[in-house]
Amino acid sequence: MKVTPIRFNQRMANSLERFSSQGGEKIANYINAAGKFAIAPLMIMYNPFSKESKENKEWAAIKQPIEALVTIAAQLAALGLLYKRIDKLAAKGKINFKLVDDAKKGGEIPKPILDAVSGNRTKAIDELYKNCLDIFKDRVGTVLTIALYVPVLALSNRIFPKVADFLIKDNDDEQN
Repeated sequence: MKVTPIRFNQRMANSLERFSSQGGEKIANYINAAGKFAIAPLMIMYNPFSKESKENKEWAAIKQPIEALVTIAAQLAALGLLYKRIDKLAAKGKINFKLVDDAKKGGEIPKPILDAVSGNRTKAIDELYKNCLDIFKDRVGTVLTIALYVPVLALSNRIFPKVADFLIKDNDDEQN
């Protein structure tokens, strides 16, 4: 089956839309981890401006994917637990938003939300609450990610030497 450029572009657009629906903080984590995992080691190893020895470059390049894996695992686990807790609190009615409360009292609902639900005010209020909750989760997730930076970096620095020694020792054994 031949894939036309239009079908490919539509698939890419659909994939990007699904990816972007994950929320801002999760996307930032994915992009950061992908860069550390794939791009940073290449830039370290093949940097023409660096005067470092090959061994030092290897050591530094190995650190990036390890740090990326530890970071993404820790952050996504923490964010998953946080989001689950927020959803439980929201289901119990313990998280409220002034914008939604005002809309319930007859206040204004953003036009795009009303248009998306064909003017049904009840559905629009539900959608507004969902949007507010998503924004809240993203903001709290950002704070959590910042708070986790130092502990995750410390964990990564404990794991890295062991993995690097193992990988470099294996390479040294193969060369001998």
